[in-house]
Amino acid sequence: MMILMRLRSLRKIAPLLFLSAHRVSSLSAQQRHHNTQRSLNVYFDSTNNLHRDIRYHPECPERVSVCVNALTAYIAQNTNVGKSISLQDVAQEQAFFSDKELIHARCMLVKAHSENYVEQIERKCRDSKAMRVEEGKDPLGFIGYVDTGDTFLTNETYDVCLRATAAWIRAVDDAISSEDKTEVGFAMTRPPGHHATRSLSNGFCHFNFAAAATLHAIEKGKTVSVLDWDVHYGQGVADILQYEPKARYASLHQYPAFPYEGERRRTSGSLNNIMTIPIAADSTWTCGYKELFETHVLPFMISDKDTEGTNWKPDLILVCAGYDALADDELASVNLEPGDYGKMLTLLEKWISVTYARGSEPGLSFGMEGGYRLQNGGKR
Repeated sequence: MMILMRLRSLRKIAPLLFLSAHRVSSLSAQQRHHNTQRSLNVYFDSTNNLHRDIRYHPECPERVSVCVNALTAYIAQNTNVGKSISLQDVAQEQAFFSDKELIHARCMLVKAHSENYVEQIERKCRDSKAMRVEEGKDPLGFIGYVDTGDTFLTNETYDVCLRATAAWIRAVDDAISSEDKTEVGFAMTRPPGHHATRSLSNGFCHFNFAAAATLHAIEKGKTVSVLDWDVHYGQGVADILQYEPKARYASLHQYPAFPYEGERRRTSGSLNNIMTIPIAADSTWTCGYKELFETHVLPFMISDKDTEGTNWKPDLILVCAGYDALADDELASVNLEPGDYGKMLTLLEKWISVTYARGSEPGLSFGMEGGYRLQNGGKR
């Protein structure tokens, strides 16, 4: 895959669309009024390539390296904005996360899934690596597929995913620990996680990072709205959070498409805290997407009073920032343009400004899910 280095190419990489100068400096109306600027912490793992298939697979390490290279170039060419962006490598050899953080990340995975589920994947990876070392082979080895052939496992998958979990949690902490809400955290990690249910790896996902990060925030006494704009329904997040009274989850996704769930526009779950909003193939921002985002997603994510008369103003908005709704993504058929992600954030920003008192706005953090279009292409 071609790595895009030029500044103009940055706007073709959806995960970074909202990291441009005007997005970083004005993610909330309150910040604009006070002429202050948000700082952005981006976490990536340069050793995520230890989790990779042995054949062509769209869920590849280049999904991260393309973004990191483009963001690095952007920072270098925009020094004023670059001062407010911190790009941090969480690779194992960097010893970025403490043992305490990694232990906590595992605890959150157990909370989202189960001890047996987490231990099973961990043991499979550890045992495979130990066997290869004992046999005098390269420690890195491909284990195989855990489903029908698209969710792969190497003997480093567990550790890559554990660091990803810690990165999502750190991004959440950036958002909720900043007293004036001026920090934004972004976990630019792979593999994606939102399809992983309590007990099932699927859809390229082994562990549900969004659910684990949400449960971490709840453990700290926060309420959370999870906005999933990945083009595929994150049925795993819904599965894990449906009984959690301090969380809401909204997914705007193509149907029919994997996982072939979420076919009806409705709220569900015993707490009515799950919203599914299917969109048709070939939808564009102006033809279907924008209206659904404004009239259904935003009022569900944040409301003075919802349809049941409930006031819901979360302390944190966590975005499952898949970018596979872009035109020409090989795994979907929605036709968003890169700038449409910025439009969603602008609408979210405006909605926050009219529903929250100044100074009480929610924290904001992002984590990368799907998105497989790496080259300059697609419709403009």
